[in-house]
Amino acid sequence: MARLCVALDLEWERAIRIVRDLYDFFETYPLIMKIGHRIYLERGGQAVKELKEEFPYEVFLDLKLHDIPSVVGKAVEMINELGADYTTIHLLGGETMIEEAVRKKGNVKLLGVSILTSHGEEYRDYLKSGFETLKDLVLHLAKTGIDRGVDGIVCSGEEVEFLKKNIDKDFIAVVPGVRIKKDKRQDQRRVLTPAEAVKRGADIIVIGREITESKNPVYVVERALKLIGEI
Repeated sequence: MARLCVALDLEWERAIRIVRDLYDFFETYPLIMKIGHRIYLERGGQAVKELKEEFPYEVFLDLKLHDIPSVVGKAVEMINELGADYTTIHLLGGETMIEEAVRKKGNVKLLGVSILTSHGEEYRDYLKSGFETLKDLVLHLAKTGIDRGVDGIVCSGEEVEFLKKNIDKDFIAVVPGVRIKKDKRQDQRRVLTPAEAVKRGADIIVIGREITESKNPVYVVERALKLIGEI
C-alpha cells in the first residue's frame, strides 16, 4: 500500500490547523506528516515532539543533511532522539558520510536523497558527471546508499521504476514533486500524478502545496487518496 505524505512547508500555526483537519483520515488511512526547514527553523525539534505527542501520525523530518561525516552522524542521532520516524541525507555527501549516518540512525528510517526533482539533465553537466544520463547518476547514488544501509531513496517519479528494476534489495521509494494537476509544477521539473507514481513503484508519495495552499485541504487529500487507489 502506497502512503501519502503531506509536506508542511508553511508557518507552524497554519500547519497545525491542517494537521488537525486531516486527523479523521487516520482511522482508515495512516498519513505521514513532513516537516521541512521552514517549520524546523521556526519551532526546532519541538515541532516533531508536539506532533508525536498530540497525534498518531508518523513524522518525517526532512532536513536533507549534507556535511562532514561526524556532523551528519550527530545530527541523525539527535533526530532519532526527537522521535522522528523518517529523516533525509544527501547521498552526494559520499560513502563515509552515509556510513556514519547509518551507524547513528537508531530507530529512525534513513532516506537518501538522490537528485532533487527541481533538477534536470543539465545538473549532470553542472556536476561534471561521467554518467551518460541523470538516471544513471541517480542509480549510482541509490545503490551506494542502499549498499551502505539506508532504508530508502528519495527520487523523481520518472526514476522510481528504473531503480526498482535495477536494485536487488528492498527499499522504500519516496517520490516528491507529485501533483494532482501536473500543470501546477511550481519549481519542480520532473513530476507525476499520484496514480502514475504508484504504478511506477512509489511507496511514499509526497504532496505539499496543492494541499497546504488549498482552501479545502481535506478535499485535496481525498482526491489524492482516490488517485492512489486507497479510498
